[in-house]
Amino acid sequence: MDITTGPRDKGVYTIRTVGTQTWPDESWQAHGVRLELMDGLQALAVCKLEVAGTLAAEERGAEEAAAIEPWTRTLRYLAVVRRLRSHLDSAHRLLDEAEDADEYGRPMDDVDSAALRAMATSQEREHNDHGDDYELLPLARTVVARLERQVDEGLRKAVAFAPDPSEAPIHPAWELPGLGGMPGGSLAQAVARDLLSGWASVRDLRDPLITWAVKDAELTRTEVQQTTSVSRSTINRLLPA
Repeated sequence: MDITTGPRDKGVYTIRTVGTQTWPDESWQAHGVRLELMDGLQALAVCKLEVAGTLAAEERGAEEAAAIEPWTRTLRYLAVVRRLRSHLDSAHRLLDEAEDADEYGRPMDDVDSAALRAMATSQEREHNDHGDDYELLPLARTVVARLERQVDEGLRKAVAFAPDPSEAPIHPAWELPGLGGMPGGSLAQAVARDLLSGWASVRDLRDPLITWAVKDAELTRTEVQQTTSVSRSTINRLLPA
């Protein structure tokens, strides 16, 4: 992975800063190295390590940058998921407002209706917005459904590109980017939660996917068993004769 001393417009790289580092949560300072894993101008993760000596700090920084590199594709997807979740939280609030407006027969607040329309795609507005602030519930439901689908897809992609954690462990010093000088929390814990969510989503696809593969795609039960290692008894349960 490329290691630089400043930001650049695109690409995945690490900004390495060697010198006195501050740990605000514990209010102490020490010589060490700070790493910022970047995707263009966006920080994906931050790591600060106490290391005595400039050369040793540079070498340790290079080692940790190399160690986190297998996770970069997964971390890029999870950064998108975090942004989508923020939009989804806003969309859920607007959905609540639209449901209240529909129940009580009143228009949505002008600010909320404008925010909902701005959040929707042109196609969503074309099919679900007839210019009446009394009838924005279908549009709100459509926006929420799309964002939920996008979050789910992002998590599945993150799982698909994740390395084996036993072969590429995430150092506990890596954190999510913080706000206002405060740490953003453990990167390893956040990744673990998201990958488990993505795995659960993929797992839930198993039964309908097997059913579709045999009934519609016309794979044999033997092919499905050989490809997935799912037991023949399970496949037969899903596809009774």
